[in-house]
Amino acid sequence: FAFAQIQGDICLVQIAGPPHASALVPVSDVKVFRHEFITIFRYSHSATVHPADIHVLYPIDARCTLYEEDKGTVFLARDAVAQLQKLT
Repeated sequence: FAFAQIQGDICLVQIAGPPHASALVPVSDVKVFRHEFITIFRYSHSATVHPADIHVLYPIDARCTLYEEDKGTVFLARDAVAQLQKLT
């Protein structure tokens, strides 16, 4: 997980692996999560983005997250949320 800027918006993302190339354009598949409440983020949508359209601002250590994939919910440690507040 990471806080990233995608086309001007800062959001929590999960990058689905290393970027891959299709013909001439490298792309990344990401899951985008919206901020719901204090340390809770909920899955919003998946997107395929060109590397020029995404900028990772703050990678989040896996120990700072609890991801309930079946519910689409991510719980972040307060320290990670504090980083989000500094970015916005």
